[in-house]
Amino acid sequence: MLFVSRDITGIAFNTDKSPVYMQRWFTEIAERCDSAKETVVIEDGKVVGSLTIILGRNSLGMRQAYNLPWARVCGPNITESFSKAKRAQITRQLIKQLPTDVSYFLTLATEFDYRVFMSEGFQPALEDNYIVTADQSSRLHNSFSKMTKRHLRQAQDHLIVSTTTPEIFIQTYATDLFHRRRKPYASLEIAHDILKEALRRGQACILTANRRDTGEIDAAVACLWDDTNYYYWMTTRRVQIDGQSKPHQGAVKLLLWSAIQDAAARGLTFDFDGVPSDFSSKKKDGVTRLYDGMGAQRSIRYRVKRETRLEQFLGRLRTPAKRLISKTVGTIITLQMNY
Repeated sequence: MLFVSRDITGIAFNTDKSPVYMQRWFTEIAERCDSAKETVVIEDGKVVGSLTIILGRNSLGMRQAYNLPWARVCGPNITESFSKAKRAQITRQLIKQLPTDVSYFLTLATEFDYRVFMSEGFQPALEDNYIVTADQSSRLHNSFSKMTKRHLRQAQDHLIVSTTTPEIFIQTYATDLFHRRRKPYASLEIAHDILKEALRRGQACILTANRRDTGEIDAAVACLWDDTNYYYWMTTRRVQIDGQSKPHQGAVKLLLWSAIQDAAARGLTFDFDGVPSDFSSKKKDGVTRLYDGMGAQRSIRYRVKRETRLEQFLGRLRTPAKRLISKTVGTIITLQMNY
């Protein structure tokens, strides 16, 4: 078994043709976290395949594994010259090396990898996604919802689309999280370094929506791309605090529309990068309405999971517990209203 901290660099099979989240420059930065672990397959003294994930523990102390930080997809990196049968064989060897006392929640890059993982005991946990192809973008505006068109018109009157540095973007992102009393799920220092390197390589852009009157940033997005897809990677929207104006409701839509047009100009498919599966149903519905309203096509992300028996048991208890808590809280509120 080979399951080690990341210490093998410069592997030839990870090329610029891979999804941006699996390209060597991206993974070398993302792997700086202490929890990054790698399985490898070696033949004739050479590494022919690898799979890198991060290991952690949830609030109950159970071990869990996910994609690398800030990487929306992952999967085996295997020598490109191999046949599908050989790739499947190596992928199975990598999977068999994974510890069995860990619950896995991974979003894979391809349907091929998804099918191999399923054949090795993983379960489907498919995730919603939306895309806009390059040829679709020229007629996309006509398919916008009436609300989206209205928000865009108003945003164009009050906001200017500009750009900024990785430092200012990450600082703005962190400030907005702080005002929402939330924390980033992964290191913002890593996100900053990824964005900085992506800009240097010509694989990223930062767009900001600035108020015409005050210059305040109402919203900002950072996008990454590879040879085929242009990803809506990170986004933030200003939180209204004392003494500040309310951020424009069309700010994010204006930036999305600008990014979609930029993707089309580059001949790339705009990828909304998934609807986060950990959203509450209310928030998820809101994101879905936003993407639907912008005329995007539905697609899927190949998300899989493999849970330990303890995780499965607690999962079965979780739903009834949530229902009980919701019912209890509802009863207390009703009683309070009656007094």
